[in-house]
Amino acid sequence: METRIDGATVYTGKIFRVERDRVRMDDGREATREIVRHPGSVAIVPRQADGAVVLVRQYRYAVGRALWEVPAGTRDQPGEAVEATARRELAEEAGYVAARWKRLGEAYLVPGWADELMTFFVAEGLTPTEAHPEPDESFDVNPFDLNDLRVLRGTGELDAKTMLALSWAGVDIWTDPKGLK
Repeated sequence: METRIDGATVYTGKIFRVERDRVRMDDGREATREIVRHPGSVAIVPRQADGAVVLVRQYRYAVGRALWEVPAGTRDQPGEAVEATARRELAEEAGYVAARWKRLGEAYLVPGWADELMTFFVAEGLTPTEAHPEPDESFDVNPFDLNDLRVLRGTGELDAKTMLALSWAGVDIWTDPKGLK
């Protein structure tokens, strides 16, 4: 277990802040830790009646390319319940409301340097609504069947949270229907 000795906030942004802490390790040595403090997030697997999953495609500046992802977003509204955040993000990004929700669980995305805890949901009974992306966001929205999801996985066009969300929701994007090669 590491014990915090002291630290400082070195950056505060719109979504997160960065802290640099000095810690004492179990053996008495000191080390520096840089941590991204994040309010948490949600990810939603919107599943249509035919089993297709609705994904959103957006350009990710940090990696210099567009990726297909499950709708997701930051818990940036103080006091908003986690499921309310998920409902809001599904409508904003994908343009759907859902009649049925199931909470799948939570996972730390990059615990080596951030405390972001993402809560995962499956949403079914989808009804289209008007999407309202944030002013700095732009999305393409498309449903994908299982075979198309497997193709996307193979091309690197899915991000890690999406692969985790799909697996957690029981969508097997890993098995090649032709077997091992």
